[in-house]
Amino acid sequence: MADTADLPTLLADVVSRGGSDLHLIHGIPPIARIAGEIGALPYPAMSSEVILRILEPYLHEAHKRTFKEEMRVNFSHTIPEVGRFRFNLYLALGTVGATIRVIPTKTYPLSSLGLPPVVGNLAHRRSGIIFVTGSTGSGKSTTMAAMLEWINQTGRPGKVITIEDPIETLFKPCRSIFVQREVGVDTPSFDIGILDSLRQDPDILCIGEMRDPQSIRAALLAAETGHLVLTTLHTRDASKTAQRIISAVGATDQEAMREQLAGTLEAVISQELLPRADGKGLVVACEILVATPAVRQLIRENRLDAINDAIQSGAQTGMISKDASIKNLFMKKLITKETGLEHMRNPELLTR
Repeated sequence: MADTADLPTLLADVVSRGGSDLHLIHGIPPIARIAGEIGALPYPAMSSEVILRILEPYLHEAHKRTFKEEMRVNFSHTIPEVGRFRFNLYLALGTVGATIRVIPTKTYPLSSLGLPPVVGNLAHRRSGIIFVTGSTGSGKSTTMAAMLEWINQTGRPGKVITIEDPIETLFKPCRSIFVQREVGVDTPSFDIGILDSLRQDPDILCIGEMRDPQSIRAALLAAETGHLVLTTLHTRDASKTAQRIISAVGATDQEAMREQLAGTLEAVISQELLPRADGKGLVVACEILVATPAVRQLIRENRLDAINDAIQSGAQTGMISKDASIKNLFMKKLITKETGLEHMRNPELLTR
């Protein structure tokens, strides 16, 4: 077993193994998530003191203040010759812990992510809101970064403002110019950052996450006033995304929220990463909802359960259900039958 390592050594080890996350927890060895599975790295157990000591060089004074006041802090940092990483430093039972996510140092072409071609078309919309949804670790940030880079390389010239906590991918201007703002460093909150951006002449807003009613209202306002908004939610499908947005406000405001969402929604891209049949990493299964007039009417009428049926019958507009996506992966032998059956809503589609 190796001696206690510094942070660049640990992260380089995780990156070399193709891992996605490093977990530092008081009293146990460093843990890595590799191809979706958790496992210990060959280093000694770490104490809170050691965890703080190896992280301290990467904390700005503002981050230290936030951690002291709130007992948690998010930030990102690039470590030369290793990569870029997203940090979450926290307390658990009075001890220090950290989860560090590997951020791709390059943006991947949309065509390489296994997403349907309609995603590229959606990225060229001029206004409205597009949600990229899924559970933690489902690749939402990677997809959103790929969409922004697709816009940057192939879209109309414009200004992109990102509001993130923390900033993940750093973009280089091509056809677009970028202003990237970090919550807690460059702006006090998502909703204030969004409202500020409306005075900064943007074409596109990328919002790292909509966490509260204030940021949801601000994002829909931005979409309503003629901007394209890309954002994420921790929801598993399109109907639950609509439910989450509408239920974020009180009952007396929900009818107005349904009308606003129906008028601004362009698409919901829901995704999940599944283990490949060959054991070499993960592959994406996705559900695409495109906001057709029929879908907008379902939202206005609060018939959200019928959205799944609209997706089933919307193939001509680029829609695809999660079950159909999983079945396609199985037919291409990219996943096993067992994996497909485990993740489908209606497993009978795979057993027929």
